Amino acid sequence: MIQNITSDLQVHITRVRRYLQDHRVADRPRFEKFRFRFYEDLWRKTAANMGAEIEDFGNGYFKITYNGDWTFVLEAKVMLDDHLSLRMAGNKPLVHRLLSEGNYPIQDYCEYSMHDLGKAMDFIRKTGGPCVVKPAAGSGAGNGITTKILTRRQLKKASLWAATFSPRLLIEQEIPGDSYRLIYLGGEFLDAVRRNPPTVMGDGRSSIKKLMLEENRRRLTDAKLTALSPLVIDYETILCLRRQGLTLRHVPEPGEKVLLKTVCNQNTAAENESVTAEVHPDTIRYGAEIARMFKLELVGVDLITPDVSKPLEAVGGVINEINTNPGIHHHYLINNPAEGVPVAQKIIEYIFAKASQQTPTIRYAQD
Repeated sequence: MIQNITSDLQVHITRVRRYLQDHRVADRPRFEKFRFRFYEDLWRKTAANMGAEIEDFGNGYFKITYNGDWTFVLEAKVMLDDHLSLRMAGNKPLVHRLLSEGNYPIQDYCEYSMHDLGKAMDFIRKTGGPCVVKPAAGSGAGNGITTKILTRRQLKKASLWAATFSPRLLIEQEIPGDSYRLIYLGGEFLDAVRRNPPTVMGDGRSSIKKLMLEENRRRLTDAKLTALSPLVIDYETILCLRRQGLTLRHVPEPGEKVLLKTVCNQNTAAENESVTAEVHPDTIRYGAEIARMFKLELVGVDLITPDVSKPLEAVGGVINEINTNPGIHHHYLINNPAEGVPVAQKIIEYIFAKASQQTPTIRYAQD
């Protein structure tokens, strides 16, 4: 009992530290406003391209009207999937179980909590490491994830960070390879993006910490939009630098590129690339089947694989997770925009096409 209370107190302290980091260092509130402006601009441009009308309803909601029909959007959220399907898809252990039962390639995993770290440590010993620790539910955008966990000390610190997002935790076998996001609409494959981890470039004067802070300021002030999230100095960053023999105080040489973390969600457009034509047909088919399995109209399917042009089983790749209300910005903030796909417009056109086909029949009770 005392041990559980101690663990809960440590999680609370870590949550406070995360709050201070988000507000004082990463300046996340400004990034949240920045994200809102990006999506407002995206939906306004989409409506204009379609000849639709768009109205600001306040509190982040926009109403898009086209040919007498209407729909609402809220940043990346659209009116397509039902609440229960969204909840199920956001439950990572449940998703892993269903994918495993469907014989799709996934990594080994184990669900646990701060109160039974021994269970997670046994998993590390069994798999031989390295492993990934993440919240089992209630988070997205890479929040709370720490990679390459090998020791009990690392496990505890990573678990504390993940527990600030969810009391239910997940540990997975880490799979070597690149990270990919495939997006599906109505069971049809739209686009695939390879997402590389974030880096900073040395100038010979600034420490890595200062370079990260300067990069966050640049993301908020540059005329050209490159990212919607800040670089967060978390345990993932500390471990990643440590593996390179570095600390946040290290001053990289001019032109020296420093890898900040394995998790890719905080990268920039320069580190994302549309690779739609490269995805193997079997992998595309898997994603469509998974969309049908979860009864999802709009879904992002995340892969980890060393070669997306080959079948996952042939190269040891896996389906890492699925994402509802997937971040549409991933398909616009890329280094090859000429090859990108207008995902936002395809989504709105799909919504209105469905609306035009669904004319409800009203039946009245007979006297």
